[in-house]
This record gives sequence, C-alpha cells and structure tokens, in this order.
Amino acid sequence: MSDAAAAVPALDDTMGVLFIGVVLAMALWGASSVQVYYYYNRYTKDELWMKTLVAVTWALDTTHQGLIIHTVYTYLITEYGNTVFLGNIVDTLLIEVVFSSLIVFIVQAFFILRVWKLSHGNIPIVALLSALAIASFTISAIYTEKALKLETFTRLVEIFDLSRAINITNAVTDVSVAVSLIFLLQRSRTGFKRSDSIINRLILFSLNTGLLTSLDAIGSLIGNVVWGDTFIYILFYVNISRLYTNSLMATLNSRKGLNGVDESSGEQSVSLSQGRYRSRAVEIEAPSTLKGSNHPRTLSIKVNTETETVRDQEEGNIKHGTPSESLSDVQYHYGDSKPQAYPMHQMGL
Repeated sequence: MSDAAAAVPALDDTMGVLFIGVVLAMALWGASSVQVYYYYNRYTKDELWMKTLVAVTWALDTTHQGLIIHTVYTYLITEYGNTVFLGNIVDTLLIEVVFSSLIVFIVQAFFILRVWKLSHGNIPIVALLSALAIASFTISAIYTEKALKLETFTRLVEIFDLSRAINITNAVTDVSVAVSLIFLLQRSRTGFKRSDSIINRLILFSLNTGLLTSLDAIGSLIGNVVWGDTFIYILFYVNISRLYTNSLMATLNSRKGLNGVDESSGEQSVSLSQGRYRSRAVEIEAPSTLKGSNHPRTLSIKVNTETETVRDQEEGNIKHGTPSESLSDVQYHYGDSKPQAYPMHQMGL
C-alpha cells in the first residue's frame, strides 16, 4: 500500500490546482447565469441584437464550463490511479481555449463599441483597440491548432511563447479599453454636481471591470513564466472567460441604477443614451377667497420639474435632453416671468 502511494506523484500544484480552478469557474458561471436570468426578466425592451449577444455569450460560457468539467473528470475519475495518463493532454482542455477566446473577443468588442460611441467614431483609437482584440483571438486560435498536435504537457513548452502572447494581448487590450473609457468619461464632465456624480460612478465601474480581467491575464502570465511546470497558469486561464461574461452582464444590469423617471426640483439629470427633460409650471392665480379684496394677497408659486431619463449604457452614449415646456398653454399672472427649465449642458459627446 505504501509502495503504491509512493508511486503517485504529488498532484497539489497540477491536478489539485486544475480542480480548484474548475470549482471557481463553476461558481462564477452560476453568478453569470443569475445575471442572465435577471437581465431577461428586467430588460425586456432591449433590442434583439443585445439579447442575442447575451444569449450567445452565455451559451459559449456554458459550453466552456462543460469542457473543463470533462477535463477534470477524465483525469481524476475516468483515469483514476493511472499516473502515466496524467502527463497526457485531454483534448477538451485545449478546445476550451477556443471558446474562451471567443467570449473574450465578443466582450472586448462590446466595450470597444462603447468607446466608438463615446468618442464619436474616433477611428485611430478604435482601430488600435480592435487590432489588439483581433490579435489576441488570432493568437489563441494558432495556439489551439498547434497544441492539438501535441500529446503531452512536457511538449507544451514548445508553444509557451504563444500562451504568454495571449495573456499579454488580453491584458493590454483590457487596460487600453478601460483607459479610453475613463478618459472619454472624464472629458464629459459638466461641472454640475449630479451629472459629475454619475460620471464618477461610470469611471469607477469601467476601472473595476477592466482591472479584474487584466489582473487575471497578468496572473496567468506570471504563472506561466515563473511556475511553468505547474498548472497555476491554467487556474487563472480557465476563469478569464467567466470574468468577461460577468463584466458584460454587470454592465448591462447596472443600467437600472441610473434609469427610469427621476423627479427632482431644480436638478439636472444625465442620460447615457437619450434623455427627455420637461418642466411643468403650475398656473399662478390668487386664491378665490381673496379675489376682489383690498387686503394684501399672498401668492403661492409652485414649479414642478420632472426629469425622465432613458439610458442605454451598452451603447456607451452620453446625450442630453433638450429643455422643453410640457404645457404649451400655461398662463402667468401678476407680472411673473415664465420659469425656465434647468439647462442641460453639452459635454462634447
């Protein structure tokens, strides 16, 4: 019994790490599934292309989860006790790279589209970001094609440069997209407290979503360079697509936080796509009990301002509604001037 145990190599930094990675990926898949359910229940009026994007991303993510579960099941259950087989590469461990890269490319394209909208079609910036995203996907495809021809983990060393290039391009793309969004949002400040507060929240959100995926890619790169003979880099890599999916869903589902009808008095509201601002003035007249009286009269003036904001964050636009009077036949008595709607300033977007 002791001889058999001694023949089994330590699996903590290989199969143990892979198992932990799959468990974490499963938890993140569950989180994204809940977000997808929430999305379809709350955003029923979204355009078809957006609903299709969510469905395709979730389907790819689910398939990816199935592939890595199959990988772990094969090593730890089907080939249990077969120490020789542990050095072989299960095909599903390589095929999952294709699905992971597809998810990464789709989500990166979504955020690049936001940059395009916010920058009013800045071709140089969008072209650079698109080139980085396409390069990452292309390298992933080449890596998978070459890796499928290899049979053992020891031979993966031959294409480690491609693996590192994938992580580098992913990290650079995520950082570049986040920096672009933050710069464009920062440039959109109006000087008004409410609008700037909303922009601050968007900047923080863009930073957080880009930071998580970038750190994961950097972690995979470090694991590949420093501990190349372990599966630590795989622990990070099998979870990167989950982080992208959750980032996408978190972005879409956060729209309700700034959406809907906001009623305020003398405040402005900023929408991320379309905004409608209307001001309603109540007719001013003397109380009926005082009409015809010589006594001093107290007038009660009330101006209700209702701001309706319709926001489509996935398009990345920030536009302002045009102030307009919702009651065309409002009358003003006793020399009062017509109350003005609170101005909505352009932010250059």
